[in-house]
Parts: sequence; C-alpha cells; structure tokens
Amino acid sequence: MLRILICCVVLGAAAAAATGQSIRISDWRTLSSLRTVRDAAAAPDGTLWVATSGGVFSVGSDQQVLEEYRNINALQSIDATAITVDPQSGVVIVGSGDGALDLRYPDGRWSNVTDIRRAGQYPRRGVRDLVASNGRLYIAADFGIAIFDLSNETFIETVDRIGSIQEKTRTNGIALLRDSIWVATDSGVVVAPLDVPTLRLPSVWVVTDTSQGLPEMSVPYLATNGQQIAAAAGTGAYRWDGARWVLHVAAPTPINGLSYDSELLVSTLNGIRSASGPLPADWQGELIGHTVASINGSARIIGFVRDKAIAIHDGTSVSLVAVNTPLSNQFARMAIDAKGGFWAATDVDPPRSGQGMSYYRDGSWSNLTAFSSPALPSNSCYRVSAFPDGRVVFGTWGGGVVMTNVNTEPLQLVTLNSGNSAMKGIATNPNYVLGADADIDRSGNIWIVNEQSAGQLLVNLGTGDPSATVGYPNCFDSRDNLYRALAVDLGNTKWVGSFNGSGLLAYNDRGTTSTSDDICQVVRSSNTQLPDNVISVLRVDRVGQLWIGTPKGVAVIAAPTSVTNSTIPFVRRISALTTVVVNDIYVDALNYKWVATTSGVYVLNEDGTEVLTVITKTNAPLADGNIRSVVVDDATGTVYLGTSFGCSVASTSSIRPETSFDLSIRPQPFRIETDGEVVIDGLATDADIRILTAGGFLVQALQVRGRQAVWDGRDVQGRLVPPGVYLVQASSAATGTSGVAKIMVRR
Repeated sequence: MLRILICCVVLGAAAAAATGQSIRISDWRTLSSLRTVRDAAAAPDGTLWVATSGGVFSVGSDQQVLEEYRNINALQSIDATAITVDPQSGVVIVGSGDGALDLRYPDGRWSNVTDIRRAGQYPRRGVRDLVASNGRLYIAADFGIAIFDLSNETFIETVDRIGSIQEKTRTNGIALLRDSIWVATDSGVVVAPLDVPTLRLPSVWVVTDTSQGLPEMSVPYLATNGQQIAAAAGTGAYRWDGARWVLHVAAPTPINGLSYDSELLVSTLNGIRSASGPLPADWQGELIGHTVASINGSARIIGFVRDKAIAIHDGTSVSLVAVNTPLSNQFARMAIDAKGGFWAATDVDPPRSGQGMSYYRDGSWSNLTAFSSPALPSNSCYRVSAFPDGRVVFGTWGGGVVMTNVNTEPLQLVTLNSGNSAMKGIATNPNYVLGADADIDRSGNIWIVNEQSAGQLLVNLGTGDPSATVGYPNCFDSRDNLYRALAVDLGNTKWVGSFNGSGLLAYNDRGTTSTSDDICQVVRSSNTQLPDNVISVLRVDRVGQLWIGTPKGVAVIAAPTSVTNSTIPFVRRISALTTVVVNDIYVDALNYKWVATTSGVYVLNEDGTEVLTVITKTNAPLADGNIRSVVVDDATGTVYLGTSFGCSVASTSSIRPETSFDLSIRPQPFRIETDGEVVIDGLATDADIRILTAGGFLVQALQVRGRQAVWDGRDVQGRLVPPGVYLVQASSAATGTSGVAKIMVRR
C-alpha cells in the first residue's frame, strides 16, 4: 500500500496532529479508460496482453479481463503505445508515449526501464513498435531505433541516424525477416543485415521510398509472415518483390492496421480486408486498428474497436471483450451525487474533444454519449453539478443543458434548449446553446450560466420544468456574456465569474419579479484586491464565504451577503497561493479547501491561512501534474483529482463527521510495530479525544474535526505505550454527545 502523510507545512507535524489540522492520504489508484487500444500481443500461456491509452489489461482464454495495470506499482505511464511478449521468457514488454519501457515477468514482478524516457537529447521519445527475438528487444521510437538486451536489461545500441535519411527521423514499425531488420519510418522503409558489427553505420542501410513504389514517404505500418515483408501507407498495402514495392491490397479508405494471417490483412474504420476482399465479420463498431495473435496455437484476429476495446475473431465469429472503465481519460469536471455516484464531464477543450459523460456507481461504469443515449444532445459535456436532492445537471457545448435525477431509475435525461426553455443560443446560431456552471439556491432552484448567449447570462431552471425556466441578462452590461463560473451564496446572490477578464458579477433578484430592488455589482481587480479579472472557479464554503480561483491565485470574500448596489465586499488574497494557476476548488466536509492547479493540489485550512497538504507528481503517483478538477466524496473521504490523462484517486481523512458518536476501532488488536497506527472511526464534529489507561491515567489527547482520528501508540512524551487495554473517551461540544471505546494494544 502506497501511503502519503503530509502535515501542515506552517505549524509542523507535531502541532498539526495536536490541533487536528492535517490530512491523511493513502491507497492511491488511477481511473482511466482502457477502451482505446493501440496494440496487442499473446503470451506463450495463451494470455492476451493489450496496450491502451489508459494502461494495459490482460485477457484469459475465456475472453474475460484478468488484470488491469496502470501507473501504480506497474507502469511508469498509462499512455501505452506498443506491447509485445518475448516468446522465450514470457516477459511482457510495454512501451509508452513518453519513452517509458516496462517489463512484466511471469512471476508478476514489474521492472521499469527509464533510459529512453530520460534521454533529454531527444525532444520526442515515444515508443512506436516493439519486436522481441533471441533475447533482444528491437524498439521503434520517435528518434530512431534502439536495441535492448532482455537478459540483463541494458541497451546494446541506439541508432538515431539511419542510412541517408535525416537524423532523429521517427520510426513507426519494425519487422525481422530471416537475417535482416526492416524499419518503417517517416522517410520510407529501410533495411539492414543483422550480422553487422553495428547498425549505427549509415552504409549498412538501404533506403526504399516512393522511387521504389511506395505511395508516400511516411510509412506507418510494417508486417512479415517469415517469408515476405509488407508495408502499408494511405489506402494501399504493398509487398516487397526484391526490387520494389508492389501493391497487394487496395482499400477504399485509409488503412489503420496491417498484419499477416494466412494472407495479408489490412484494417480500416469499416472492417478488415485482404486481396480477396472484405472479411465478413461484425466488429460491433468502427475499427481503429488490428493485429493477429497466436493464442494456444490458433491464430486470432484482434480488432481494436473504437470506444469498446477489443473484439476477437476466431475464424468463425466475433466476440467483444467487455472492459469496465470510463470511455475517456479526460476528467474536465466531476461531481458526487446524492447516492455516492461519481460523474465526470469529458470535454476539456470544447467543442472538440468531448466523449459525453462517464458515471460510476456500485462498481460499474456507464458511459453516456450522443450515440448510446440519444437523449444526450452533444458529446461536448464540459460541466457537471450534483445536488443533495438527487438532481444532476451537465452543461454541453452547443446542445444545451441536460438534467437527470439519480433517485429515478433507470436514469431519465431531460434536455433544456432554446426550443423548450428560456435557454438561448449564441448570437450567430440561436439553436447552439452553451450551458456552463450550475448551482442551487436556498429555495431549491437551480441556476445555470447560459454562456455566450445572445442577450442573456443566467437561467433559473427552477425544479427542472423547461416551461417554467426564466432567463436573466447581465445586469451590468447586457452585451457581455463571456462568463462561465457560478456560485450562489447564502443570501441567494448569484456570483458569476468571467473567463474573458470582466471580473466578478454579483446579481440578486431579491426573490421578486420587479427589477427595481435587484442587486447588481461588479468586483474587479481595479476596485478590490481580486488577483485577476479572469475567474476560473467560484465556491461558497460551509460558513458562507465565497472562494475565488484565478490564474493568479486564490481570493476569498468573507461576507458576500453584504454586497449591495453601493457596497463592494472586502476581498482577501490567500498569500500562500499568489503564484499558482487555479483550475478548480472543492470545499470538503471539514471546510478545508482543495485547490486544483496546473502544478498539483493545495489543501487549505478553513480560512486559508495554512497550507495543510501539497500534492504534486514528485510526492504522489498523479496521472498528470495539471489537475483540472477536484472533488471529495464527503461520505467516504475519497478524493478524485481529474486530469486530461486520467483521474488519480486516494483515500483521505476528510470524511463527514457523525451527528453523534458511533465509535469503532481498527485494527483490533492494535500491533504497534506492524500496524503503525490505529484508526478511531465514528467521531462527531470537533471531537476531543482522550486515550486513557485502564486505571484512568491520561496517555494521549487529540483534537479532530472529522469522522476519523489516528493514534500511533505513543504517549504525550512520544514513548510507545506498553501492551494492554486502553480506553478511548470522545466528546463533542458542538453536538453535546460523547462515546467510549477500547483499544487492545499488543507488542
């Protein structure tokens, strides 16, 4: 188990423990999609190994997923681009887009090779193809080729100048045919004998290109059956006849995969074909590539199915291998619903890269797309919000707003757009509706930012009836609708943040239809201490303070309800975070602030005067250092850190306290030397804990805000306590309750 414990950097570890101002973080894992397949290879035992954009998984003979491997205790990077299996040793070798090379031995042990990944002389270091033969690994990479000795895990040589082609030219594929090595590059196909002293000599290479029949210089695919060599580029697959490349298979659309079965096969989006024509098979979706693997002595065609991972053709029928993962590696915005379900919006760069919504509950992923769920109007889902009454709202780029309620099963999606609600489209297209951040007021009305609409800024969605929605213009400047962030304070003022430098707008309709009593105010860096007029996120904390994230740090308005048409509330900058670019903020059950930035996550105490924890790629196995979104499940303390390359998840001590004490102790008995610490669970808010001997003498005292406390088995003087039974007395002045439990200590 990987465990990180980072205490308050201001007070120090001892003071942090005494006041309860600390965050425990442990049990890291990664959520990522295994549905975009790049390569696959079979092991001697019949296991199929699959490389994807989100890691690696293995498939057994029953065509069920056996194991999933990501960047914790296995791979260096989840961006797996190539995979092969050494036929002699059974070692699985994985290459990644950043140059990482990872080896899995038959006993389950992983070994990480960092040489290529750390080779700073090459701006591009991605691994494109792998071939293992006779104890050697041949690597096609963005800078050339490398040869690796599998027996002692050392590199034999690196060839970054191949023949007469330009130095550091990208290589895309490798094939070994008898005594020669063939390499597909961005400048043709090259070949050299394997029995030369070194492949670094340009003179040993022969270059073939368009002058020998290739349709273009860049060749992405190469394959051999041990007798012939073939290359594919564009819409054609070509075989080498000893003097030139001869067209063998012509495809109607671009080729995305090449292999040999009993004959030469190519794949396109529409399926697989040979020189004889299309292979009759239902691949259950578009193919983004394929390979052929020998599984238990029988050749199988492995189709890489878009958004569905792999399908296996056994010569008669096609079987889809089910993969229980999200559809996308992009976690643009996230939310936890009223039933503990986890939602992720996938569009980080609308409207180009979204793949709908991903939803995780009870161990199963559901992926909502415009294709699988026709009620979803667009895959460009870039915002999601969940509310205590079960409602979930996600905003789309162009398709309007989608609402659902997790208390109704199966989920029903309701779309609000310009045709059935007060939502409006952009000026150039009235039907192209953008829905950004949403929040709920104290009356249960949901408000949403109608981003970039013509003459409108906010829409009151009410309880979800499209016909009852009401739109509101920008009260300060009706022409400016370049806003995205939203938070509703305890006085029902809607605070709207601009992504275009217009600062912060405060609007309150005062619960009336008349505009004469409305509050309309603008907060900017010119009239306050606001760090920047670009606002990335707004959040109201558990005591009503408004937290503001900007590209230049964090600010807070302690009394947002004091805003009037003539009064601007005081804005305080958080001094510890003046240089960070803020993407998101989450207020957890303890009123701590999790600040997601381009360089990691900062956890602040209640008023932001202390940094309790800093989480970066240097001290945690994050999927990426640029944290785009953050959310904490208050019921379990699970934190989700969303990036464009997967979501990093960990267990934390930020758990919603109980309303009264329901104490439990784990482990029980507590063995100090092996367990390290004991968890006291079931605490009420702001608990005072006294650990006593059976005779009533004080051993240790703790103050804790959340539902859990930990004790390391030491007394107030730092000495390990002797074996025996110890009493835990816990009380809370906030709730007026108390509880008692016992800890059995063994040495």
